[in-house]
Amino acid sequence: MPDKRLVGASFGRAAPRYDRVAELQRSVGEALLADLRGRAGVPATIVDVGAGTGFFAACLLEVFPSTRLIALDLAEGMLRQMRGRPNLAGRSWLVCGDAESLPLADQSADVVFSNLALQWCSDLPAVFAEFRRILRPGGLALFSSFGAQTLIELREAWRQVDDYSHVNAFCPRDKVDEALQGAAFDEYAVRSSTVVLGYPGVEALMRELKDLGAHNVTLNRPRHLMGKGRLRKMIAAYGGSMSDGPITASFEIFYGCAKRR
Repeated sequence: MPDKRLVGASFGRAAPRYDRVAELQRSVGEALLADLRGRAGVPATIVDVGAGTGFFAACLLEVFPSTRLIALDLAEGMLRQMRGRPNLAGRSWLVCGDAESLPLADQSADVVFSNLALQWCSDLPAVFAEFRRILRPGGLALFSSFGAQTLIELREAWRQVDDYSHVNAFCPRDKVDEALQGAAFDEYAVRSSTVVLGYPGVEALMRELKDLGAHNVTLNRPRHLMGKGRLRKMIAAYGGSMSDGPITASFEIFYGCAKRR
């Protein structure tokens, strides 16, 4: 389970450098945006939940220039970064808020858009219940999230070192389906895909996760300094060698669409 205080602080610190390393996040968001373009007419109000630096908030306004856009994020640092986007100035409302308790009125949105943010929520049923609550009849919620097989290689390598949680844990597919059912959406569909990316080494992967603000924020994370010996042992378990060489890392992606009739 993620520690929400750490999630907000971690992404806030990462905000200035986030866009430089967020290639996977942009690729997934572009697929989600293409899905929205194929489904939506001209929504009066879109809420971007977990808007980050505002990259896709700006894209949403390009696709739907007449829409009222609300960009919401838990991390104040991300919202400060968002204010620097000239194409959002005067055209969007920036809100610091929690997806599990949205500070928005009932039936106030036509579309909820959320790209790779929900995996940082500890109560997914509450998130989807909030999405349905703020959607008007006929409204759509489109989201992407990391699945349980994300970073499985890194997780398995650390398991050979100790019993601490070194890698964020994400929901399996059945839990996503259960949460959508519990939120009483009239229609929903979830599909998954796996992306495998290459890295120069394990430490390069870990640096990227830190730059994204996506390093370990679990409650069972180790609270002591990591010794070089344990790090070398993990690298050997990951790559089969005591030296840090090229590796691959898996990312399981869920794409979901839910509708309120």
